[in-house]
This record gives sequence, structure tokens and C-alpha cells, in this order.
Amino acid sequence: MIINNKGFRRSLIAAAIAASFMSGVQAANNTSNIVGTIITNTGSDYSISVKDVNTGRTRTIAIDADGSYRFSALPVGEYEIVVTNAQGDVVAKETKRLGLGSNTIADFDLTENDNSQVIQIVGSRVAGVDTTSMDSGLVVSEVQIDLMPVARNATAVQMLAAGTITGDSKFGVEGGNGYVSFGGSSIGENSCYINGVEVTNTRQGIGCGSVPFEFYKEFQVKTGGYSAQFGRTTGGLLNAVTKSGGSEWEFAATMDWTPEYKDNNNRSYALNNSRDVFNDTSQNERSSLDYTLSASGPLIDDSLFVYAIVNPRDTSNTFAYTPNRVRFNPVDQLRTIEASGGDNLFWGLKLDWYMHQNHSLSYFGYSDRVDALDARYAYDPDSGEVGDLIGTFDRKRGGELHSFNYTGYVTDNLTVSAIYAEIDTEYTSQPTVIDCPIISETRTNPAVDASDYKCGAGGNIGDDYDNNEQIRLDLEYSLGDHLLRAGYDYQDRQSRRTSEYVGGHTYTYITLAPNASIQGTNGEIYTNISQDPIDYVSDRIFVGGGDFGSELTAYYVEDQWQVTDDLTLTLGARKDSFVNTGTTGVNFVDLETDWAPRLGFSWDVNGDGESKLYGTFGRYYLPVPNNTNYRAAAGVSDKTTYYTFTGIDTNDGSPTGLTPINGDLAASTAVNSLPVAPSVATFQSEEAEPFFKEEFILGYERQLDEGLIGSVRYVNRDVGSALDDYCGPYASPGSCTLVNPGKAGTWSRDTDGDALPDPGSRRTYTAAEIGLPKPKISYESLQFEIKNSSDKLNWTFVYTWSRSIGNFEGALKSDINQPDAGLTQDWDFPALMDGAYGYLPNDRRHSFKFFGSYSFTDNLNVGWNSSLTSGRPLSTFGQGYPDTSADVYGSYGDTFYLFTNQCPDTNNNGKCEQPEKIYIKTPRGTAGRTPWLFSLDVSLNYDFELSGVDMRASFDVYNILDVQEVTSQNEHYEARGSEGQINQWYGAAYTWQAPRSYGISLEARF
Repeated sequence: MIINNKGFRRSLIAAAIAASFMSGVQAANNTSNIVGTIITNTGSDYSISVKDVNTGRTRTIAIDADGSYRFSALPVGEYEIVVTNAQGDVVAKETKRLGLGSNTIADFDLTENDNSQVIQIVGSRVAGVDTTSMDSGLVVSEVQIDLMPVARNATAVQMLAAGTITGDSKFGVEGGNGYVSFGGSSIGENSCYINGVEVTNTRQGIGCGSVPFEFYKEFQVKTGGYSAQFGRTTGGLLNAVTKSGGSEWEFAATMDWTPEYKDNNNRSYALNNSRDVFNDTSQNERSSLDYTLSASGPLIDDSLFVYAIVNPRDTSNTFAYTPNRVRFNPVDQLRTIEASGGDNLFWGLKLDWYMHQNHSLSYFGYSDRVDALDARYAYDPDSGEVGDLIGTFDRKRGGELHSFNYTGYVTDNLTVSAIYAEIDTEYTSQPTVIDCPIISETRTNPAVDASDYKCGAGGNIGDDYDNNEQIRLDLEYSLGDHLLRAGYDYQDRQSRRTSEYVGGHTYTYITLAPNASIQGTNGEIYTNISQDPIDYVSDRIFVGGGDFGSELTAYYVEDQWQVTDDLTLTLGARKDSFVNTGTTGVNFVDLETDWAPRLGFSWDVNGDGESKLYGTFGRYYLPVPNNTNYRAAAGVSDKTTYYTFTGIDTNDGSPTGLTPINGDLAASTAVNSLPVAPSVATFQSEEAEPFFKEEFILGYERQLDEGLIGSVRYVNRDVGSALDDYCGPYASPGSCTLVNPGKAGTWSRDTDGDALPDPGSRRTYTAAEIGLPKPKISYESLQFEIKNSSDKLNWTFVYTWSRSIGNFEGALKSDINQPDAGLTQDWDFPALMDGAYGYLPNDRRHSFKFFGSYSFTDNLNVGWNSSLTSGRPLSTFGQGYPDTSADVYGSYGDTFYLFTNQCPDTNNNGKCEQPEKIYIKTPRGTAGRTPWLFSLDVSLNYDFELSGVDMRASFDVYNILDVQEVTSQNEHYEARGSEGQINQWYGAAYTWQAPRSYGISLEARF
């Protein structure tokens, strides 16, 4: 273990960085590494060990001949590093804290001690810039977050990172936590891990399972550049670890209280200075009260450790609501969701068994089940009057997770880890009133308003839950200048969902303007050739479902190669396969990706550990979510029939005197899906490849002063392939066909509904025949970041300039609030993509973030968290299209064309024919932007002791200035199903910024 001093002249830090590069750049997804170099003048023998301060566990390894060493796959926490000589004397010692998923460098210079009779203990040198990392994002502990006014949810943590913005506020329950867009991607393209287990919502990809903040130990937010061990995401990911038991028994109790607060009296109105209210927050109220009780310590000294936590929760959320057709209906219900006691009790458990010095087994489990009462009351938004209870729902969310994690240090150079996990999740909302149909009144000032007579609260009847079984194996081997990794990653995602509208029908009352048309599955159904508007009703019947699932398999390899002392390369690749199965057990999607490259470099520019130039390139694939199985292969029947009517039933609001609008029932019906589970041959193009994006990042980071680090980063993301359902006339009737837009495709058709390919129907359709454009998503950003760390003052400032442009958002469609991942209306018909190119919903050009904390004394701390973000682009959606032929436009969809109600009779036949209609094209993102959003949160924390118990009291104020700008608004210019008829609610606000609220916390630890 001899290192020549000449090679060390660039500084001790540079040698430490070189040693760490030899050992690797990134740690496993739920552990960390300690790496470094021992510098000597002689050939003396030394050994090195690390001691986990929490558990007292010690591990010793040999030092390589070049003086380098590496401790891999260590749990996150504080470690004591000790170097001893051949006589057993301690010659160097240092205490380090390991951050999640990263290398901690500890390098020791023993040159002064080699010839000394009296050994002097020395410590390691600290590098200012982590030149060992290539990925982008941040690592933050629960302790750091406690010093700032960061809401206690995953969304708030992710929003601290550069390149993240809040997704559209229309998704999720009113007053919820919301979701995050990474690098311009939709909110349905992210992943989440806790203790190495993926806890992402596997149904739609929106949101994640979570545990109480008191249970978390550290968070890692990855915004890009992640290694081959991570996959199945084209957005970003949140990686977290929980606390574990230690060698001493510790107990804690916490209380977090958000007192009841009301929204400001925000209201949005109909067009033309009307006082008809579209949305109203004057009745919105929220409150929450959380307790946690935790205990941790050794069940068996030095061998078995436990951390256990229970979290009783009491939550209440009241808000105005409309149950359906939100774009065309004002709020007409007041909804209260409440859960408390045993119906809202979280429990969590972490067990760590160290069977041997080199082998450990951990159990991690929790239940986050919430059984809530969802009560609906009649509500008049114009008068603010709350009426009678019209129905309740038994709302069940969450479930249970159980996992086992094995880690084995087979040799000093070989580490093996394995995970088995199973997660059960439920999403049901069962209504108590099930015999009333769903009524939607979209007409402006009708003579008889159907909504006045509807009964019940709407909803669906059926089962809705998921099961996710996971198996993961990771190998890591250090070989000279190479750190080799390989792994296997498998998930079996099974779901059950059945659904039927209450009352069996959804009736929507619509006004059809003169010369306007109703579009059907195979072209135009009906045109109003009169000079007067007519009223009609659509009757949608949606029923079906069953058991379905998907199998996701991945393999990865990676080599982190130390090329020189200052240059490290990462050469990785990942291969995924996605298989989806319908209710009959027959595969209907079977996709295999290419080997996706994950490449990176990090260069210590000056060789002093104070700056780095780094870059990454990667391809990232997104699986087909189980929501696609439900919509396409679960035997769902989805039909809409259009009628004229003569009256309205005053008992339930349903239409009476129905007549098919064009005289024939079949010809007045649009069939969107049949109760048949298709096969791969009929549902998937043979050439199809999964949705993927390619990302390039180039960054520079430098230590500007002691504790002050600055960085700049350029990020570019482009879509390589889209995968979505095409529903034009060449697709299989009743199921559509999964294609790569802009490319040719080969498939068979099933026209008789027997779930089998029709003989002789297999053929290749050219891209021109299908008629879909090539997919385009281009995101680029410049991110500037300055971080300051000192004993008293810690702060981070981030500015991001970004641009996101293309012809579709990604997995979801925010501008029309459609969460059907992989099955949005985009790409269903060519007409829906005409005008779709423009600035995308997650294009927020400027984003400023400034957060931190200041300690006045050891006991008194103040924190802040502020953000300023520019608005997102708005569009103007219409309900018609110049060409109504079946190969261009189908029976539904929002277009970028508005009918002017002008139809010159150019052929003098006395009729208004489709080619004579005059439309205005309004491309995506050309209707202005939402306002800029500013928010400032502040906190005050005080630590004290009471009767020998360590206490902390905290007071948080969120949105202290009570800024109430609009966050989303109605972009549908034309009324439901009626081209040329203005939607009276166009431009009205859906949501506003959350009002000022307060949080009070109290902690006791002993």
C-alpha cells in the first residue's frame, strides 16, 4: 500500500477522489459507500474498519496494494472510520455521515506517522465537491427538512430539486398534495422507492405509497442521469430510506396539527359578465391532526434491531365538487371526506437481523390504509346554500407492504443484495345510492334544467385493487480500476377492476348549433341542417372489467471505470420487457426494449476536488400501465347513443320520449369498446416499441468558497418513440390498436368480436394510411444553483430556465384532465393531432426557488421556503373538425379547431355541407398563459428540555402572504358535443393557490 508522493502533489483530496473513482460512482438505491485512500511513505501494513454509530456494528476490510479501500452497501447513517497499524495501534480516525445513494470520501495521510514512535491520530480531509457523482438531483435528510417549512409529503420534498415543477392542479382530490413534473414530463412518468422497494402507483403511474415523515430518515430526488439500476420511468424518481433501530432504546412521540382553515372566497363565473358561478371555494375547509408513537432499539444485543411506529390520523376535507363533465358543468355538490381512529391508522415496522458480520436480513412493512366516509350534499354555488345529503361513499385507499432485504459481503470485493416485496393497494369508492343515473346538464339556460331533478351523487359500482410482487437481485464486484454491477429486476403487477355507472347510464344534455355535426365511430352521425339550435341527449353505457395484469422484467449491467486519476466513465445498459394480460389470461401487449445505454463521465478539472465537469446520456423506457389493461382488455363495453327527447323525468332527471337522433338506433350509436379481451395479434402493432425518451446532461460544479458551492447544468430530453392506441378505421373495432405514431404498423383485425384475428386480415398499414404525425416532445433547460452551508446559515438558491414543446404531453393529458396513462385521446384519430404542436402544459419558462434555515442559538431556528414560477400555456379546444371522414375523425375528442357558424352555400344546393363549413385553427398553447405563482413559507423551531425529555416545538406558516392566483382554468371554448356553441364556462378558473395555513408540531424524545 505505497503511494508515491509525487503523484500526490495535487493534494490529498485529489487522491481521495481517484481512489473513490476506482471503487465506483454511485451506491445501490437504498445504501451508501465509504471510499478513500491511505497515503504512506513506507510499506507498513494497515487495516481499516467502519463502525455504525447507531448499532455499534463493525466491519473490517483489507486495503488494496495501491492504498485504496471501499466499504460498499452500508446503511445510511453516521460511521466511525478507524485505521490501525500492524501492531493494532489506532493511527487515524474520522467520523462521517453517509448520504443516501452516494459515496462518502475519507482519505488519510499517514506520511507523518510512518517513522514516528509516538502515533498521532489524524483525521481525513473533506472534499468540497462530490466529484464521484454523475446523476442530477439532491439528497436531503428528514432532520434538514424539519428545520424548514416543507410540507410533510413527498411532493414537497421533490419540489426542492432543480428542474421540478408542480403538475396540473386538476389531478387528485381538491386540497391534496398534488404531483410533480420532472424535466417537462407528465406527472404519470415518475417512480418512487422506499428501502429499495418500488411503491409507485402501478395502475396509472400517478403518485406513490408513503410513510409518516417521522419514519423517514433520508430522501434522494433524482431528476436525471440515473444509472442502469433504475428504470421504468421517463420523468424522475424519489428514493427514500426509513429509520432503523440502534444499540440503545429510544422512544418518541410527535404531534402535527393543521388547524381548520378555509379557502378564500374565490369564485369563477360564466362568460359575458354573467354572475353564474362555475367554481366556488367559499365553503372549502380542511384540517388534520397526526400523532406518532415510535420505539426503537435492540431486541438482541448486537444482532437484532427494531424500529416500530404507529400513526393515528384525523383528517377532514370539505370542498365544492362536480361529479362529471367538469369542463361543462358548474360545481353542484359539497363534498366532505373524513377519516379518523382505526379507519385512519398507519403502522410501520423495520427489523434488521445481522446474522453474521458479513450477512444481514431486513424486514420492512407498513399499512397506510385509509377507510374514509365521503359524504355529498346538494349545493347551489350561486347562493352558497348547502342542501340535503344526497349520498355517501365508502372510500378505501392504501393497503399493506411487506418486504425482505438480504445483503451479503461475500468477499471484500463482492457484494450481493436481494429484495422480495409484495404490495396490496385498494382504490374503491362504493356509493350507497346506486339506482339513480348520472345526469350532466351542459346546455346554457335550458327551459327545463335536468340537474334540478337528478337524484343521488353519481359514481361507479365495482372492485378496484392492485397486487404488486417484486423480486430484485443486485451484484457488485470491484476489479482493479473497474466497479462492475449487474442486476435482475422483476415485477408481477396484478389488478382487478370492475365498473358500472350507478343507475346504468350517464345522460348528458347538449345543445347542437345550426349546421353543427355529431361525429360517430364511422364518420358523421347527424348534422343539424335547420336554422335553429336543437337539444339532444347522449346516453353513455359503460360496464365491464375483471382480473388483469402485467409482468415487467429487466436486466442491467454497468462498468464504472477509473480511466485516470481525474476521469471516470460509466458504461451501462439496461434491457426491459413488458407483457400485459387481459381478463381472459391472453397477452395483448408483448414488448421488448433494445439495450438502453446509460453513459456518463466525471472529470475533476483541476485535480483538487473543488470542481467537476460531468455529463450523462441515457435512454429511458416507460412500461404500459395496468390502466391500459382495464380500458383495452378487460371486457369493457363502452357505447354512446344520441337521442332527441320530449321531456325530463322529475324523479331522477333522466330523459323521456327518446328517439334515435337520425332515426336508426345502430346508426345513432358510437361504439368505443366492445366486451372482448383482444390478443397481441389484434391489439399491438408487430413493429411497436415502448414509449421512451433520450436525455443528455452536461454540468459544471465548483466550490466557490468554504461552504459555498455553485453549479450550472444543461438538460435536453427528446421523445424517441410514443406508444398509444390508434382508434381509426384500420384498427380492430371495439379495442383500437397500439401503435408507434408516425410509423407503419402490421396487425390483424377482429371484426366479429370473437377475440381472434380474422383469417387473412393481417396486413401492413403505411404511416400515411394511419395518418398520425411523428411524436415530438423537446425539453431543454438551464439550471443554476448556489448552496451555502455553515454552522448557523444554510440556504439553496435555484433558477431554472426551461422550454417544453411538442405535440403531446406524454403518458397523461393535463389540459383536459385525462389520467388514462397510455390511452389518452391523443393519437386516437389524426384530427386530434392537427394543431397539437406547441408549448406543452408543463412548460413553465422560469422557476426560482430559495429555501434554507438560520440558527440564532443552538435551540432556536428559523426556516423559509419560497418559490416564484411563471405560468403555463393555455389552449382553446373545440368540438369539431373540417373533415368528418372516419379515417380522420372519430366519435369523440377535443380538437384545435373552432366552428365559426359560417357555412357559405358555395355549390348553390341549398344545404350546408361539411366542406363548406368555415373553421378557425387554434394551435396548442396560443391562448395565453396562467399567472405567475409566488409562495413564501416560514417556520420557527425551538428545542428545550422538560423533565429530562428532549422536546421540540415548531410553528409553520404556509403561503404567509396568502397569494391566491389561478393555477388552472377551463380551456374548452366550445360546448360539450356541439361545435359552434360557446361553452359558457370557458376561461373560468378550476383551482387557485392554496390559502394561508398553519402547522403546529410538538416532539418528545427520550
